[in-house]
Amino acid sequence: MRSWPFVGRDEELGMIRSCLSQGEAVGVVVSGEAGIGKTRLLREVVALLGPEGFHTEWVAATNALASIPFGAVAGLLPAGWRCENEREGLSVLTAAAARMHACGKGRRVVIGVDDANLLDPGSAALIGQLAAQRLAFVVATCRSGESCETITVLWKDGQAPWLDLPDLPETAVDQLVDHALDGDLEGASRVRLRGLAAGNPLALRELMSTALTDRTLRLHHGVWRFTGDYRPKGAIRQLLANRLDPLAAGPRLVAELLACGEPLPHALLAQLVDPAVIDEAETHGLAVCEREGHRVQVRLGHPLYGEVVRAGIPVGRARQLWWRLAQALLATPLRRRDDLLRAAVWQVNGGAVVRPDVVRHGTRQAIDRADLALAERLARAARDAEPSVHADALLAEVLEYRGRSAEAAAVLPEDPPSDDEELLRWALARAETTYWGYGDAVAAERALDLLRGRPGEDLAEGIRSWILLYDGRCAAVLDVAESLLNGGRAGTQALIWALAAATAAAGFLGLAKEAAGYHDRGQALARANTAELPWGVVELDIARCLAFLVMGEVRAAWTVADDGYHRVLSGRSPLMAVGHVGFRGLVECAAGRPVSAGRSLREAISGLDGRDTLRLTRTFTAGLATAAALTGDAEGARSWLDHAEQTAAEVNRLFSPWTALANAWTLAAENRLTDASMAALYAADLARSIGLPTVEALACYDVLRLGGAADCARLERLDAVLGTPFSRALVTAARGHRRGDAHALSVAADSFTRLGQCLLAAEAATGAAGVHRKAGLRGQVTTARERAAELRAQCEGAVTPLLEREQISRLLTRREREVALLAARHSSRVIAERLGVSVATVNNTLARVYAKLGISRRAHLAALVEATPVTPAGSDTR
Repeated sequence: MRSWPFVGRDEELGMIRSCLSQGEAVGVVVSGEAGIGKTRLLREVVALLGPEGFHTEWVAATNALASIPFGAVAGLLPAGWRCENEREGLSVLTAAAARMHACGKGRRVVIGVDDANLLDPGSAALIGQLAAQRLAFVVATCRSGESCETITVLWKDGQAPWLDLPDLPETAVDQLVDHALDGDLEGASRVRLRGLAAGNPLALRELMSTALTDRTLRLHHGVWRFTGDYRPKGAIRQLLANRLDPLAAGPRLVAELLACGEPLPHALLAQLVDPAVIDEAETHGLAVCEREGHRVQVRLGHPLYGEVVRAGIPVGRARQLWWRLAQALLATPLRRRDDLLRAAVWQVNGGAVVRPDVVRHGTRQAIDRADLALAERLARAARDAEPSVHADALLAEVLEYRGRSAEAAAVLPEDPPSDDEELLRWALARAETTYWGYGDAVAAERALDLLRGRPGEDLAEGIRSWILLYDGRCAAVLDVAESLLNGGRAGTQALIWALAAATAAAGFLGLAKEAAGYHDRGQALARANTAELPWGVVELDIARCLAFLVMGEVRAAWTVADDGYHRVLSGRSPLMAVGHVGFRGLVECAAGRPVSAGRSLREAISGLDGRDTLRLTRTFTAGLATAAALTGDAEGARSWLDHAEQTAAEVNRLFSPWTALANAWTLAAENRLTDASMAALYAADLARSIGLPTVEALACYDVLRLGGAADCARLERLDAVLGTPFSRALVTAARGHRRGDAHALSVAADSFTRLGQCLLAAEAATGAAGVHRKAGLRGQVTTARERAAELRAQCEGAVTPLLEREQISRLLTRREREVALLAARHSSRVIAERLGVSVATVNNTLARVYAKLGISRRAHLAALVEATPVTPAGSDTR
């Protein structure tokens, strides 16, 4: 753990400086709980004021020095001065005053007093006297709740303001976390760290140190994430144990019950312990009572108390405590939002499942919170307690959501049951397992067909819409959605599923108005039923982001994904954020921000580990390959692409053209531009065969970007079908590149910019500059290059063949270009013979070329010049 920077206390530092500069206050008292950063703030004050001309002194009070009269302030006395008699306090005060007076000639004296509440009476009196006589400005710290009367009584009339140091703000906690870790931190793990530390920097430092040591916090795909339960150790455990150990039996029981089940309704807790004991625990700061609506909830005073208390409870006693909680809750009507999940968990932890139905309901709520590990544990317990086809289907569903299709299939009975309710659960689980586990859409739909005319048919059609979407049959998705909408009997869950699928499908078909309509109808339903269907808003927003992305509206897509990511992280189920951050990464990649895309996509892949329900790891990994390729990291791109090809290749035909495009950009990074353009053409043909015109249009344009011939006619046909701003911009840009039309390229750059397509805009603007340069229009060249530079500055160093063309044309002289073009395919000796110069001259010329282009070998040069049109001899006299 590296030394941490001083962050998050600018306001407090400014307040102390203000008191010092105004001259009215004689000091400031900084109060706060242990570890909140009082000493660090005090040290920062003293360290900053010294170089500014103040004379500074430091006094550190301790329990040991408190037994020695004037022991803490010995450093304030003149060198060599001794007090011969403990009763000669007055002479000590005089000597200290004389020294401060001497030190303060021409400058102010500032004394930092750490842990002032531990000062012995004499030291406290001396500090107070120096302040009262204005011989020194005193900044003192003391712990909250500790008596500090020996100092405060000397500072009367408000001359020493009292500053209660608040919790460190979340932004500062994030800065400290990012400083401590080499790499990015998963969003859900960041939320967990914030919650555990509760704004206390000492707690944050110790828990991170412990988590790193025991590998509870570990690096996965370049992203740090929590992978297990945290257990406090070392200094933080001792700090908290010192506050918990002296507790009497009653408050300790309160702490144990809260550690097992916080937050607890006060009424429920009062059934298990005397209410007076709850009040006692609150008085000691062990518990906190908070009103939530009509309920009073009781929590532990600090999140880490629960970790310490749980670690100290023997296993047998912990089971007894959980069972007592379960009994008390099961005796209630279970009407509150989390009652079923709590009752389920407490029964399982207590070792006695007496209500399997409650545990099944709790499993469903755990799924809704994206906590699939908990959902699996509850589903297995419910199945053990009450075996049934329903229980089998529930466990199979959870296992499938966790990506363990073989286990899920083994759990489900082979033959469909006859009971309608059991058939519903069996058919839904069978369809999901068959499609996302094995990519067999036909078998999945056959299972759903069993529910036609039966209860739950609407749910079957809702799931069918998702299978059709991910299988790439977007037109069929819209048919299913319209059928459910017009039928008038579909339930809310089925409608939300179908409307989310239809939102994305309409986007892939370029139907912007329809996509917006489906999304708005779905969101109205989802927001009205958030408590029962918490995934609804998330699913619809991700679908909306995907629709914007495929229609080329990346600015709008990024806003939806980023807003959704932060909203989910700040809510009750931060694990839901993985989809948002993954699609945000794809949007960032499309926009030409490969570094940001890499961060987002790595977080998504890490977060999907063990819960890749829709098998999106392959898509996000292919996105990482594209992002790496755009940064010029050919090795990284190939590694990510190989990983993508090994992951769930049988499913999600919808995204297969994107994987093909990732291969094209990886080939480009490897300087294989001919192969790259052919791969992009394959992606376009694949998109056409599936029926994805938006993806086909983008792939056709990528053929041009990768050095292939621009098929303007094909793009025009696609634009006639789509008619979106993006498809029109692609056609305009393709014409501009093909015809050398600077005006068309500038118009395309404008269109791309409005859509947030900064990389495509930069390429078009760069192309316009090249056309102007060839025409000898120096004024237009300068303007176009400036605009291109502004756009490239937003692209995080992205490298593409279209950006490099202008670089070669602009930087190299005619002879250097000539040598460069030949060097891409011939040796220096052959070039020398052709040009009638020496081999040394050729090599020297190549050295200048490499230096100007920032490359180091001929393979790089070959990749550049293959995409560079040859300029006729004599057209440039430089």
